Amino acid sequence: MFASKILPFSLLISTALLPAVSRAEHVALPDMSVTTTAGERVPYALPQSNLSTSDSGELFKKLPGANINQNGPLTSIVQYRGMYADRVNVLVDGMALSAAGPNRMDSPLSYLPATLVDTISVYRGIAPVSSGIETIGGTVKAESKEAEYGNSEEVELHGSLSSLYATNGDNRSIGAITSLANQNHRLQLSGSIDRAHDQEFDGGDILPTEAERDTLGLAYGFRQGNTELDFDLNHLNTGETGTPALPMDIMAIRGETFNTGITHELNNGGKITARLNYQDVYHRMDNFSLRPRDMMFRQNDTDVLAKGIELGYSQDGWQFGFDADSAEHNADISDPTNAMFFVHNFNEVERDRLSAFAEWSGAVNDDWQMHSGLRLTHVKMDADEVATSMGGMPATLASNFNSSDRSRDDTLADIAMTFTRSLSSSLDLELGFARKERAPSYQERYLWLPLQATSGLADGKNYIGNINLDPETAYQFEVGLDWHSPRFAVSPRIFYHHVNDYIQGVAGGPMESLVFSNVDAKLYGIDTNWLWALTDHWQLDGTVSYVRGKRRDTNDNLYRIAPLTARTQLSYIEPDWRVGIEAVTVAEQNQVSSENEEEKTSGYAIFNLTGDYQLSQSVQLQGGINNLLDRKYRNHLGGYNRVSGNEDIAVGERLPGLGRSVYVGLNLNW
Repeated sequence: MFASKILPFSLLISTALLPAVSRAEHVALPDMSVTTTAGERVPYALPQSNLSTSDSGELFKKLPGANINQNGPLTSIVQYRGMYADRVNVLVDGMALSAAGPNRMDSPLSYLPATLVDTISVYRGIAPVSSGIETIGGTVKAESKEAEYGNSEEVELHGSLSSLYATNGDNRSIGAITSLANQNHRLQLSGSIDRAHDQEFDGGDILPTEAERDTLGLAYGFRQGNTELDFDLNHLNTGETGTPALPMDIMAIRGETFNTGITHELNNGGKITARLNYQDVYHRMDNFSLRPRDMMFRQNDTDVLAKGIELGYSQDGWQFGFDADSAEHNADISDPTNAMFFVHNFNEVERDRLSAFAEWSGAVNDDWQMHSGLRLTHVKMDADEVATSMGGMPATLASNFNSSDRSRDDTLADIAMTFTRSLSSSLDLELGFARKERAPSYQERYLWLPLQATSGLADGKNYIGNINLDPETAYQFEVGLDWHSPRFAVSPRIFYHHVNDYIQGVAGGPMESLVFSNVDAKLYGIDTNWLWALTDHWQLDGTVSYVRGKRRDTNDNLYRIAPLTARTQLSYIEPDWRVGIEAVTVAEQNQVSSENEEEKTSGYAIFNLTGDYQLSQSVQLQGGINNLLDRKYRNHLGGYNRVSGNEDIAVGERLPGLGRSVYVGLNLNW
């Protein structure tokens, strides 16, 4: 009841205050705000925000239309306008990372700790084809902190440090970079350490949710004249980390990513770019080290080896590009107490992509600007033979899989067009149309034995793949307005996605499993961000996000769709300090999937306090309290508990949201 009263207030703010703004005096927006116009093609970036957790997914949730499927303290799966996991193109420092775990335990954002984040941004609405391959669910960009070049030949030493302590889970995080740079060279060393114990809620502990992660990075850049080179090598070492919404917990995720590129500007105004990237990551998980012993001991060893190349040329509004990447996945299930048991679940599964695009941006006439593009992609997939020590149905399924033709080729065509027009000096209109496609993931196609290796669905059900799946095809439409005055800004977007051959599990698989199948679906909704500078010191800002996901071929709803959510923050801002109170209000979600036996969730509201103080140009203190009233609630995207033996949360019960957490942070720059 309380949440249902607060939520309309947040919606009211974003729509009904416009007349008052027109009568306001001219006040410059504070530096902390981010405003954009409809015609901008850069992603919408995250406003300044305090760090209250080591998980960078919590930062992403502050963007309009954005949310997170949370399967563990470091396992944040991006959801944008109801689409998630493989449907969203998440780039970390320009790389489209492949998850080593078949349940996406090492989701892309887990490779970038919050203490090392520079920006997280999203292409609002229809992502341009140049933003990546298979962008049916949009493109998200996460960028780590990077040293800048100097202004002279003299070498300068610079660096930064971000540290955090939060009481809930005894979360301790620190991230630092240091660099030597002049006008031609920059050499950077970075690293982070994250440690946490089990998280708590008003009613007990969420087990297991301890976390352990270290990163180390080395980067070098060189520029001379019109040419710039960069090299970036990063090491990830995630230790014992709980994922209570999944059948197993993380024991280790270790590996390296390498990214290098060159940019050269031609005398005719054109620009040539080339990039290479490489990823080699090993992942081990089990169901007995962090949770009570089950009837069956299971350990899963997986790995991914991925490579990619990007070539591009741009000039006079035109942009052309060629992309190619490949990923090879393996996964072997064993029982440490029984050397005879084994399941070769994924064996040298390959997913290779070749893609080319052309894009143009410019004026159609005196009134309209257009941004349009075409991308063609060829996806080739294959898998080697599998095996298991089990007899009966599993042995039969393995034999059927091995005797089938496992090689598949899909050709995808993406078309995107965005039209923008300035209706006045303070009002812009945007219209968007697109046709986007996505080929099946390797789990959806090659999961031959009914298991829960589903790229993080976390619904507690067993699934089986379907080699003969067709690609998803979405027809996307969007209308947006950007109203921006010196004192007020609001940017609503209305969208509709008509999806043919949407891939989801349906009943009818062997051993009472769901089989990945092509169905028809639609997603529609509205999201907006807004900001109102009430006075020289008081500011009100927030976001509202709503999406509805439905099957078109049945009366069912799509699974794990975020409920209507509003974030509203009132801040008092001085040049050296800032305090604010944020209300996060979430409506009930009763439009749930019957096919997945999804449970409904109630609405709720939580309140957060935040503040920071700039002691000097190089020292800043941050702090706050999340869930100030220690409200007990269930996050609809939190998954279901899979861990037995916890008296506070039953097996199959939806995981609760976090209880009160007091946090403090220190930021240093030199």
